[in-house]
Amino acid sequence: MTIIHIGAPTKPIDGYSKYVNDILYFNRQEGTEGLVKLLLEKCTVEGQKPIIFPTSDFSALAIDDDEIKKHFAVPYIINNNSQFSILDSQLSIAYWMDKAHQKALALSVGLNTAGSVVAERGREGFQIPDGIKYPCFTKPVSSFGAGKKCQRRCNNPEELKAVLAIADKNDITKVLVEDFIDISHEYAVLGYSDGTIVIIPGIIKFLKESKRHRGVALAGEVLPTAGFEDLIGKFAEFIRQMGFVGVFDIDFLESNGVFYFDEMNLRIGGSGMAILKAGVNLPAMFVKAMCGDSTDGMAQAVTHTATFVNEKMALDDFAEGCISFREYSRLLATADILFIKDESDAAPYQEYEKQFREQLFSYKRIAKRVLQLF
Repeated sequence: MTIIHIGAPTKPIDGYSKYVNDILYFNRQEGTEGLVKLLLEKCTVEGQKPIIFPTSDFSALAIDDDEIKKHFAVPYIINNNSQFSILDSQLSIAYWMDKAHQKALALSVGLNTAGSVVAERGREGFQIPDGIKYPCFTKPVSSFGAGKKCQRRCNNPEELKAVLAIADKNDITKVLVEDFIDISHEYAVLGYSDGTIVIIPGIIKFLKESKRHRGVALAGEVLPTAGFEDLIGKFAEFIRQMGFVGVFDIDFLESNGVFYFDEMNLRIGGSGMAILKAGVNLPAMFVKAMCGDSTDGMAQAVTHTATFVNEKMALDDFAEGCISFREYSRLLATADILFIKDESDAAPYQEYEKQFREQLFSYKRIAKRVLQLF
């Protein structure tokens, strides 16, 4: 296995795995064209099509490329929708990364969505669209290149103008402005689709969000799908109508007992390890499908509830002083599932523990704790 690490040229924790043969480092400033060039120059295999798993919107968009598809097996969109006229643009990953397009499809299959309008940047910047209800919630229409910028609650037009100014400054051209809903719980489903058959084995319920990495689950629990059958059926139809082939995740929200579609990631989500360690190997299903092998006999459903902790998120929150050592220790000690710790592949967790010790005894951390006493 080869990992392409997008970011600083420092070895990532998963790079210590015994299953990793090589690590390539890539500077995101080189753009999607640069990543395509790197893949074609360094990762092609004569007579074979290596399989690529994107883990970010940047990489998912980059590999939606005709030349890449000649040499690699990648997630893609197929036209298997006989009910509607399909445009060429709708067969691209980029089209379905657009949250407005996702919400329209979600509504068509019976999913609830928060009311929304799109604010577009014109020659003189952004203008506030008509029909905005306050409070509202803003997010970039496409998360590619935008990260978590502009994701916030706005209580009045002045706050909305400030967010749109930030979008303008960061070259974000479209912002989704949604009706604000009070969220009681946040969830996700992860699944695999071959374009027709959609497997969604379980539910992820987020219990604690990382303060260092907004929108990323630090802790949660994996649930069987019992009690969610109607919702799961609509998610499956959503994926079929889209025609997506690959591993995906869908975020959804609960408010006053009603479930709302939030967004779909056309890639492996950050909490995907929770489903794998609960006994369902979705990436392996994609590998088998790309190799022409059957997935019959593979576990396709989560059978029991289990709690999980993403140790890397916990470490980052601890390093930034967002959680105490006591809270950090409690989270790891009480979780049924840890993402990094694995008895069959010990080296990544050994590196993780090394990084933890460095944070625990760092002068910066000790000084910060001392200052907090005064």
